[in-house]
Amino acid sequence: MKKALILIFILFLFPMVSYANENMVKGNKQYKKNNFDKAIEYYEKAKATDTDNAMINYNLANAYYSKGEYDKAMENYKVVLNNTNDNVLKSATLYNMGNTAYRNQDRDLALEYYKNCLKINSSDMAAKHNIEFLQQEQQQNKDKNKDNKNDENKDNKQQDNKNKDNQDNKDKQNQDKDKKNNQQDKNDNREQNKDNQKDQDKKNNEQQNKDNKKDEKKQNPNQHLLDYFDKQDKQNLDNAKDGGTVQKIGRSGKSW
Repeated sequence: MKKALILIFILFLFPMVSYANENMVKGNKQYKKNNFDKAIEYYEKAKATDTDNAMINYNLANAYYSKGEYDKAMENYKVVLNNTNDNVLKSATLYNMGNTAYRNQDRDLALEYYKNCLKINSSDMAAKHNIEFLQQEQQQNKDKNKDNKNDENKDNKQQDNKNKDNQDNKDKQNQDKDKKNNQQDKNDNREQNKDNQKDQDKKNNEQQNKDNKKDEKKQNPNQHLLDYFDKQDKQNLDNAKDGGTVQKIGRSGKSW
């Protein structure tokens, strides 16, 4: 396993050159004292009289970088690259631009600047180190993204399985419910049929009784008279026992 690296933020500040103006000299002194606001003030005055001076823009860019104003630093570093043929100055500028891009959260651009620096100065160990650091960081991010994607796929698969199980359970519950309802319907129908059968049997019995009575009347149309005489005979018998008068009535219904 590779050892974790730390990005090296070396900032190259060249000593002032022989043709530097007075404001350039004052700016360098303030820069060495970490008075960056004052250094910028002097460098800006120097730049006003010599706009395309690569060294003035380089030192001004370094001052802005040290202050944390990375956009202004990058702007002045680009002026340096457009106004110098000095490979040493170009190499230092590209390295510092790599630092600036990294501070601005643009790691791809930072890697590009470090590689360009190394093309000019292959012995720049700080640039080599930072290239290795960024490449290692990129690989770690790829591995992390891959792991996250695998975890996401795993979670999605688990969720799909869970959803499938839930749907299967729901389907089974619905099937059981349907079966239960069907069975209940069958039971209800069976009870209804029983009740209907009872009603029908009752009606049939009632009708049968009516029919039987009709048949009896047809067989003996004078049955009601016989019943009357039987009743009268019973009454006479009861009166005789009590010493009463017996009333004789013939079968024709008249008294004798």
